[in-house]
Amino acid sequence: MRIPFPYSSVDAERFIAIAAAATAEYGHPVHFAIRAADGQLIGGLGFDQLVEGHRAEIGYWLARPYWGKGIMTDVVRTACALAESQWNLVRITAQVFEFNKASARVLEKCGFECEGLQRRHHRKDVKFLDAKLFALLT
Repeated sequence: MRIPFPYSSVDAERFIAIAAAATAEYGHPVHFAIRAADGQLIGGLGFDQLVEGHRAEIGYWLARPYWGKGIMTDVVRTACALAESQWNLVRITAQVFEFNKASARVLEKCGFECEGLQRRHHRKDVKFLDAKLFALLT
């Protein structure tokens, strides 16, 4: 939801600063790169609002050529297992635009359940968008 389009080098620098600040705040990384076998960056995943011993929100993206291959399902499942074991989380949430059926399906395959619809919850560009709230209780 925070990824601008088109994505500029200024946007990349801004994100790197956010990730570095979060790593410093928590004492460990909470944002991760997803790379292809050749090392090419193809996506990302991160945790926000982390409260160790309690909860966090997960967010992710994947480059379009890699959609539909099961990559993000594997990544989300692995990241949630890491979050549960390393940070003792009992609740992981995710927000998905209502129209993003593929992302909702990734979450469902990873054990997340839809807790409800958040109407006009996000503002992207000049539009207000509804989002579904998903949660995984560990």
